[in-house]
Formats: sequence, structure tokens, C-alpha cells
Amino acid sequence: MGFKEGKKLKIVLFRYILIFFGFTATWHNAISQVNIDSLDLLISKAEGKKKLWVLSKVGYYISNIDNNLYYKYSQQGLEESLSQNDSLYVSYFLIDIGYHHIRKGAYQDALNSFDRSKLISEKNNYREALASAYTGLGVIYYELNLYDKALQCHTKSLVIKEELGKKKHLGVSFNNIGLIYYKIDDPVRALEYFKKSLDIKLEIGDTSKSVLNYINIGLAYSEISDSISDLRAKESFRTSIKLANDYNQNFRIGEAYSGLAKIFVENLEYDSAKYFINLSIEESIKNNFKKLESSNYYLLSRIAFQEKEYNLAIKYLERSQNLLYKLNDKSRIKNNYGLYSEIFEAKNMLDSAFYYQKKFSVMKDSIFNEELANNLANVQIATFQEQSQRKIAEKEETISKNKLFSLFLLSILALSIALIVVIFRNYAHTNRINRQLNDSQTEIEAQKENLEHKNTQLADAQVTIQRQNQVLKNINVELDNKVKERTLELDRSNHELEKAVKDLDQFIYKTSHDLRGPIATMQGIINLGVMDAGDEKSIGYFNMLHKVSNKLNNVLHRLIEVHETYLTNPVIINIDPKQEIINTIDDFSQSSINTDITIITDLRANSVWNSDKMLFKLIIKNMLQNALHYKDNSHAEIKVKSEYKKDKLRILFEDNGFGIQEGDEDKVFNIFFKGSPTPGGTGLEIYTAKVAVEKLGGIMKLKKPLKNTIFEIILPTIKV
Repeated sequence: MGFKEGKKLKIVLFRYILIFFGFTATWHNAISQVNIDSLDLLISKAEGKKKLWVLSKVGYYISNIDNNLYYKYSQQGLEESLSQNDSLYVSYFLIDIGYHHIRKGAYQDALNSFDRSKLISEKNNYREALASAYTGLGVIYYELNLYDKALQCHTKSLVIKEELGKKKHLGVSFNNIGLIYYKIDDPVRALEYFKKSLDIKLEIGDTSKSVLNYINIGLAYSEISDSISDLRAKESFRTSIKLANDYNQNFRIGEAYSGLAKIFVENLEYDSAKYFINLSIEESIKNNFKKLESSNYYLLSRIAFQEKEYNLAIKYLERSQNLLYKLNDKSRIKNNYGLYSEIFEAKNMLDSAFYYQKKFSVMKDSIFNEELANNLANVQIATFQEQSQRKIAEKEETISKNKLFSLFLLSILALSIALIVVIFRNYAHTNRINRQLNDSQTEIEAQKENLEHKNTQLADAQVTIQRQNQVLKNINVELDNKVKERTLELDRSNHELEKAVKDLDQFIYKTSHDLRGPIATMQGIINLGVMDAGDEKSIGYFNMLHKVSNKLNNVLHRLIEVHETYLTNPVIINIDPKQEIINTIDDFSQSSINTDITIITDLRANSVWNSDKMLFKLIIKNMLQNALHYKDNSHAEIKVKSEYKKDKLRILFEDNGFGIQEGDEDKVFNIFFKGSPTPGGTGLEIYTAKVAVEKLGGIMKLKKPLKNTIFEIILPTIKV
């Protein structure tokens, strides 16, 4: 009867929690007194162990909504578990209270709660609760910048979780350890642990909780200074933004925006950086995320400093510092001191610069010193020793099992010998009987001779088979050696080819970017020349130079676009193909200098389609630009048609331009190929569109080469 009542209570509680949090999901800061009273009534009806279970579940579900209520129910659960003398629940409620203190910034109170939970769990061998207590202690020490102690606690928690086989919880420990290495400026090691955490969450299908992992991976990549890492960081941040939107985790989006801004600051792309910083500040204020807000003001200060707006830089830095003093975040305060020193040094205020440099050095030494490095190393060594001892214990257990198995085999052998003795005695008795049967003896001897002859033949056949096996073995060895030689040659060739492709890619990217600066300078000089020139002939020459420089700048822009398209990993989202084509045509019409062209659309694909929005619009834009560059009369037309055909998206582009000359059909998709003698165009439009189509797994064909040229693009269905 008690079991049925307990089960009924759990069902009622579960249904009520769903209703309660359905109403409160929209109001994180306002929970009605009616709902609180209803929860209190539900708790009061429970008794004994059931009451502890109800208090635990209510506290868990309300923990992210109202910290004060979370503390109320956790404290009530602690008092109830103490009265019932239930040490396991005492341990868990102490952990809940510890996390409440962390959110309030009362780190000493939190430390006391986690320590009490750890002692109780160790005494009673509550392994799962002990792992949770170590995790809480690790979080506290991390907040206090005691990274060696934090690493020690998280490592102990990780070892216990591995013993218990708690795969889901391993991801939390890997992420926490990664954060420590990120804080001590070891992004490579941090990245290793962040990826382990992400792999576990993806393996168990917990995608909704992987948003933070992608953000942390992006931050780690952003600390590794190379172009590939920057691209991977951007990809991770974009993935986190998409997942945060999918799972309504808007409070994480601000962190991703800040990470993207940091990359643009490092690459001196300040306009893009400011755009994402402002988005991040909006999210941090909306979600009361003070640390994130302070980091954004620090980034704005760095930008102002680089732009030599020193007073504005100090203003932003003061905002950041005021927030950090309240949070007591020594690591970020240290960074602010360093930037203060650089700003005052640039303003030639050397006394102030020296003052902040000294504060920076003192705080850096207090956080990162030789003792911390030694302690971190000792924690790692202790971890490896503990793992080694665990493996030795496992081997000893295996040896013990092998000994038992050997004894079992010896017993079987003894029984077999006894059985052979019995059989032998029976055989001797049978021989005595056979000697008395003379008529049967002759037949038995004949059969024996026949069997011996057959055994001889079998032995000869076995020798022949062994020789043939040896020959085959020698042939296999020779084949294996040849395969290994060929494999080594292929590996060397592939390595050289990959290096050549990488070098070529970096050459194109760097050359394209480096040449844009000189071209911009040349265009400025040409403009000055036009203003200073006194005769029309000189102005004509300058105008010709201006057209040539514009053409060269367009080629470089196209090359950069091709390069970025090659490197882009598609981010698949739901788009409306019809609306995206219309938007791209509108943008094209507004941005093109020569708009003397008619665009006719027949867009039948008007439902949701999975694709990368940027690559899709890039395809449409380049096909329109190609038609514009190679029109040959004043009544130029472009026809754009789209439709779904056999679960695929089919897009046709038809124009009445010059067309493709006979014999050039196979060259049309080559880079820099221009099928018309008219000026304009770079020969990269069709090539860029084809690269983007292939990135989306599609194909692009030239359906009709001459007048009224038709290109066909077919994109497959992409599953998200």
C-alpha cells in the first residue's frame, strides 16, 4: 500500500511541476505567491523519505528560476533530512546550499557547505555524492583563482565518475578541467578537454546542453593565433548561437557574440567587432550577466586604445572595472590593469602607467606563480599515479581469475587421466576377449592394415599442403612489403600535396588582402591627381587609371570571396528559397551601377528548405553578376526560375547575352574563363557559384550555350 501511495505522490508531483514551470518559464523574475503556496502544500502532504524526495525535485527544478526559493527548499530539505537521520540526503542538500551561496558570491559559506558534504560522503562511502561535492569545491576554488586546488578537486570528481560509469556526468568534469587550463593560458590543453566534453554530450544525444561546449571551444580556438583556428572559432560560435536559438537558451548567445567580437578585435576588424560587442552587451544586460558585460567594455576599451581615442578607452575601462570590483574577479581585474598601463604610457603619463603596471604585476604574481605551476604539475602526476594503481589492481584481479581458471583446468586434466585409465583397462579386457574370437581377428587385422595405409597417404598429403602453405606465405610476405612501400610513397605524396595546397591557399589569401591596401592608396592618389590636374587630357588619363584600379580591386575581392567560399563549412538552417532569391535580386539591383537589365522571375519553390543562407545567396548573386557583365544589347534580360523536383531544388538562369562560343563549353567553369570579348567581369563569377553549389552537395550544368544561355543548378535535400 505504501509503494502505491509513493508512486501516486510522484506522479502528482511530476504533473504539478510541469504545470508550475510551464507558467513560470516566461517570468524568471516573478513567481506568484499562489504557486509558492501550492508547492508548500504539496510538500506538507508528503511524509518520511517521500518528503525528502519531493524537496529535492522541487529544489532542482526551481534552481535556475529563483535563487532565494532554491535556498528555502534546500534549507528545509537539510533540516528534514537531519531530523530523519538520512545522511545521504544531508549530503545532497548541503551541495544545493553551496551552489546557492556561489550565486550570491558568499564563497566561504559555499566552501563550508561543500566541505561538510564531502566529509559525510567519505565517511559513508557515498561515491556519487562525493563526486558532486568535489565538483562544487572545484567551482569555488576556480572562482577564487586557486586553480591548482580546483584542478585537484575536478580530477578527483572525474576519477569517481569513471569508476561509477557515469558517462553523462563525465562531460561536466572535462568541461570544468578545460576551463582551468583556459584560465592559465594553455588553450591547446583546454581545447582537448572541451572536445572530450562535447563528444560525450553528442554521443548520448544531449545536444541541448552542448551550447556552452561550443562557446568554450570557440574561446580556446581564438587563443591559438592562426587563420585556421580563427575560422574554427567562428564556426563554433555560430553553431552555439544556432543551438541557443533552437533550445531557447538566449542567455548563452551574448557569450558567443563576445567571442566573435574578440576574434575581430585580434584581426583589427573593428567595425565588425563593435557590432557583435553591442549585441553581446544587450544580451548581458538583459540576463544580468555582469562578467560578460565587463568583458565587453574591456574589448571596447581595447578598440578605442588602438584607434588612439585614449579618453574613451579609459571611460570603457572604468565601466568594466566597476563591475569587476563587485564580482571580485581578480583575473579580469588584472587584465584591466595591464590595459590601463598601456593607455597611460601612450598618453605619456608615465607615473600612472608605472602605477598600473606594478598593480598588474603584483596581481599576476598572486594568481600565476611558480608554486601554482608546480602544484598543477603535481596534481597531474598524482592523477596519473592513481590511474596506474587502478590499472595494476585490475591486472592483479585478472591474474587471480587466471589462477582460478588454471586450477579448474588441472582438475579437468586429472579427471581426463582417470577416464583414460578406465578406458585402457576396458580396452585390455576387450583384447583378451578378441583373442578368443579367431574368426574376427583376421578381419580386424586386415582393417588395421588398410587404415595404416590410408594414414600414410594422409601424412604425405599433409606434407605437400605444408610446402604449398610455405610458398603462399613467402608470396604474401613479398606482397605485404610491396604494399607497405607503395603506402609510404602515397603518404609522402599526399603530405607534399596537402602542404602545396595549404601554401597556395595561404599565398592567395595573403596576396589578395595585402594588395588591397596599395590599390586603395593608389585610388586615393588618382583622386588627388584628378583634383590637381589642370587639363582634360590629364584628367582622362587619371580616369583610365581609376577604372583599371577598380577592375583590379574587383578581381582581388572576387579572389577573397572564392577563398572564403572554399573554407566555409555550411551552417544549415531553414530558409525560404523564393524569399532569399527576391532579397538577393533587390540587393543586386540596388548595388549595381548598370541597372539597364530586366530580371524576370518564376519562383515556384516557396516552402521551407534546408541550406546555408550565405552560400545560397552567393550563388544567386554571382549568376546575376555574370549575366550583367556579358549582356550584348540594350534590352538585356535575365530569367530566374525555381522549382522543387524529386525532393531537390532546381534553379534555372537564362540570359540573352553573348552566350558561350562553340568549343568553349568545357571551359566555362574554369577559373578566370571569360566567354565574351567585352570588358567587365573577372571570369570568377561562374567559378565562385560552382564552388558554392558543390559546398552544398549540388551540381551545376550548362544546359544551353549559345544565345539565351541557360545554366541549371540542382541542390539536394540536406538533413539538419
